[in-house]
Amino acid sequence: MDFKIKKNISDSERERGVSLLTSVKVLINVLYALMIFQVFLILPRPDDPVLSRASLMEVFLSNGMTLLAIVIGLVFIVMYWIMFNRQIGNLRRSSPVHATLAVTQMICLMLYLYFLRFDIELDGMRMALVMESFFLALSGFIGAINWRYARLKGLTSDQIDHNEEQRVFYELLPEPTTSLFTLPFAFLGVTIWTIAFLAIVPITIIFNRMKRKYVVNKPVSPND
Repeated sequence: MDFKIKKNISDSERERGVSLLTSVKVLINVLYALMIFQVFLILPRPDDPVLSRASLMEVFLSNGMTLLAIVIGLVFIVMYWIMFNRQIGNLRRSSPVHATLAVTQMICLMLYLYFLRFDIELDGMRMALVMESFFLALSGFIGAINWRYARLKGLTSDQIDHNEEQRVFYELLPEPTTSLFTLPFAFLGVTIWTIAFLAIVPITIIFNRMKRKYVVNKPVSPND
């Protein structure tokens, strides 16, 4: 079933949609840049009293799991940023609902970083780990929902066909699915929770197989 519906809209509405899309692009990319910057602020600072008692290498070695959690967070943020720009690159305009969902997705990612700081400051607090998995998953699923909404409302470009739209949707799912998978492991401690993120490898393979089975070989019907 094709969710993309071409709407006959006025020139003024189309112009507002194009302008809103530009604003969303700028806002979201700035927020991603700020979040990446915030991740690096979590690392030990030169004026940290701990560094006066131990070398930088000793601090890193003694906080290996914390650093790994930071790396995972940075990787997921960059992945979401790449996926966001891929979606935006295939849109011709935005809408108030689409823009709201995009901003909501960013709020979830910022809440993820907020609880990441709790995790680090409180040495792997389990509820913080749960919230990290929850908001990381929620952010990704909101992005996938927003892509389906854009298709439903005909916001996507004429340069992307039905099959490619479906492929993009399947490519948006491994990261939030992995985050949701790790949520129960948060109750077992930071080490097991962190290792659980390796599940992204088999989960990505599963979605790639689904994509090849249901999308790549799917013929486009005359109504698509």
